[in-house]
Amino acid sequence: MILDQKRHKGPISQRNRIAFAFMELARDKTFQKVSSEKKLELIQNALDVGDQVAVWIHSEHNTRDPRKIAERLGLKVFGEDKGMVAGKVKRSEYRHESREIVIFRDTLERLMSEVDSKELSERLLRLLVAHELFHHLERTQVGEVSKKFMITAWKFGPFERKREIKKLSDVSAHAFTQSLLELDFSPLVFDYLTYTLYTDLK
Repeated sequence: MILDQKRHKGPISQRNRIAFAFMELARDKTFQKVSSEKKLELIQNALDVGDQVAVWIHSEHNTRDPRKIAERLGLKVFGEDKGMVAGKVKRSEYRHESREIVIFRDTLERLMSEVDSKELSERLLRLLVAHELFHHLERTQVGEVSKKFMITAWKFGPFERKREIKKLSDVSAHAFTQSLLELDFSPLVFDYLTYTLYTDLK
């Protein structure tokens, strides 16, 4: 894997990435128990992994189109209409066993009905595919991010117990998406926008 990476420009942009990562991890009880310094270290490590994987996969495939990369890796990308079930909303998911990336059309169509923009719909589709593509790479080549940066839950003499922070994988996936697609903003901006739209539609 190529370790050199293109850093996002400017201290404000980097602070925004970190701030969104803190929001992503806000509900994780394990993350909340570590020191402020450790929290920042974990976030930076997860962001770095996402950035590095984006540099590597782009150099490997010479394209920034996540759908083309997914196709070359033997992943099937398709739509399904079961994104809104029992009050829960899903936009996409990666299915490891069947090597599939699923985009939930019903969720997207409902969201996009409020935003008359083909360009925005296309951009959101790329964001979703890129996010799930990272989870595929994480499972098959990179290693699970949450297991790379486990923290010590307790220690007694030579004995200790480690815990993972599951959402660190999503922090890396967002960084990967932002770097691969060369976005000036965190993909989490779209998460909060679409969440707001969906909430208003209820």
